[in-house]
Amino acid sequence: MPGVDRGLLLAGSTADWGDVPTWLSSIATVLALLFAAIAAVAAHRAYKIESERDRIAAEARRQQEAFQRRTQAALVSAWWGWQPGEAGGERAGRWGAFVRNASETPVYQASLTMLDIHDPDVSERLDLAIVPPGAEPVFYPSGLSGPPGGGDRAGQPPGGWLVQDGQHAVDYRVEIAFTDSAGVRWIRDQQGRLSELRPEVLIWADERRAGALRQFAEEFLAVHGVKLRFRTGRIETLYQELIAATDADEAPDVVLGPHDWIADLVRRGVIEPLALSARRKQDFLPEAVAAMTYQDELYGVPYALDTAVLVRNTQLAPEPPDTFEQMLSDGERLCAAGRADQALVMQVGPDGDPYYMYPILVAAGGWLFRRGRDGKLDIDVTGISTPETLAAFERFRGLGARGAGVLCTEIDRDRATALFRAGRAPYLICASRVFSDARQADLPFAVGPVPAFAGFPAVRPLVSVHGFFLIRRGRNKTIARDLTMHHLTRTDVSLALYETQPRPLALRAALDRVLDQDPVMADFYRACQAGDLMPSVPRMDEIWRLLARAEVDLVNGAATAPTVRRLAEAMRAALPDAVSESSTPVPGPRAGS
Repeated sequence: MPGVDRGLLLAGSTADWGDVPTWLSSIATVLALLFAAIAAVAAHRAYKIESERDRIAAEARRQQEAFQRRTQAALVSAWWGWQPGEAGGERAGRWGAFVRNASETPVYQASLTMLDIHDPDVSERLDLAIVPPGAEPVFYPSGLSGPPGGGDRAGQPPGGWLVQDGQHAVDYRVEIAFTDSAGVRWIRDQQGRLSELRPEVLIWADERRAGALRQFAEEFLAVHGVKLRFRTGRIETLYQELIAATDADEAPDVVLGPHDWIADLVRRGVIEPLALSARRKQDFLPEAVAAMTYQDELYGVPYALDTAVLVRNTQLAPEPPDTFEQMLSDGERLCAAGRADQALVMQVGPDGDPYYMYPILVAAGGWLFRRGRDGKLDIDVTGISTPETLAAFERFRGLGARGAGVLCTEIDRDRATALFRAGRAPYLICASRVFSDARQADLPFAVGPVPAFAGFPAVRPLVSVHGFFLIRRGRNKTIARDLTMHHLTRTDVSLALYETQPRPLALRAALDRVLDQDPVMADFYRACQAGDLMPSVPRMDEIWRLLARAEVDLVNGAATAPTVRRLAEAMRAALPDAVSESSTPVPGPRAGS
């Protein structure tokens, strides 16, 4: 290249490579970042290791604290046993409770309960202000004198059944509650399991049942140094809150509700099974035990039965109507004469209540679920799409805004009860909760089945069994289990609960006394016996919501065919394994109709 100094070219080339320090600086930066990343990863791993160590240490401390907290309580025990008589002496052997405090310090405010595992009516309680430490157990003879297992207490042998009838005495157990030297309250249950007693038991129930339970639950819990707290609300609201609950501190210990909740609550892991002996189960109505049993496990202690019936003001309607049509005609005549404001009242409300719609559908020849060979309703076969059920829905619609106008969404539970209680409606389709209101108002009334429309068989209503459910996440399960399985199922407590809120009791001995004294309840119980247990499946709550929505639409005058078609489609989605019938033989007319 003429005119160009070769040395300058070489110099230029050297200048380009002169950026090497920059290049090296960049490499150094990358390496620094890489080392920083490696250090961060190492630090994260170290943090995880330290965090895991802290977690393990915290868990170890927690376990150590729990162990130390239980140290004295674990050395306090009580059991049922036999104390031999003195050799050659006058005193015979005796059954009773042995109590031992093997710790080095006393425990206080001990409550000792001796009970028959098959019959809560047979029990005895002994209060001990102090249980001093001792190398040997102290024996407390039992004063129980009834035959274990709920037998006849008449004609007992001298000295009581426990002494003479040793084969039954082994069915007794002992439970002890006490306060340790640190002021912590404990309970050792009849199986010998030790649990710390929390300050309170939380029960969820509707307001009426809460009022009935309050006195008897408080009496029992006070003995154990535990307070009672209720959370009340409508049954439907409590159910939704129960399945949505996330705060363990507010989880109830016990919930009182109907048996059709069980399948869904089991699926969600909310409730846990209960253990009643075979002999104890026989003390309850078999249908009540069957209702509380799911997948061969008992999940609730049955309390009472309920169903939908026709409640009749006997001053306005002295005789029961033969047909649904006659009932409406009689009611309309009373309205025309100014003696009533409504021919018939039934709660619908803005949200609907298909529990009371159901007997009207059946009265008109409709059916929702087929009856299986075992006589129970089979949820796997639905009849929503059958012509007879469509016709029954049309009859139901005819009672609403576009028809007779006897049903309306403005009449909810309170309004329906108020109209009947005031004597302004001859007929009310309702459950047993109205009995207390009617009696308080000195209103003469009678109960019977909802009459069928002319040409159709007698109505079989849905029957619900209400009971006590033990919540898996409850914080005071030991005492809650005792309360529900033993104390609240005693005959005297069941009868007292009946006085507070009359309904057929699930406990046979209590129910028999009620039926002998209360003709209205005897009629109501017959209606329960003639009904069908409500099905219990995991999505039963959704099924009720769908039926309620359809009920409100029909009462407000929506066309029957599209409303029922939407209901059928939604039911198929809710019950994907169910078979939807499109036709079935229509029940034949009744004799003489």
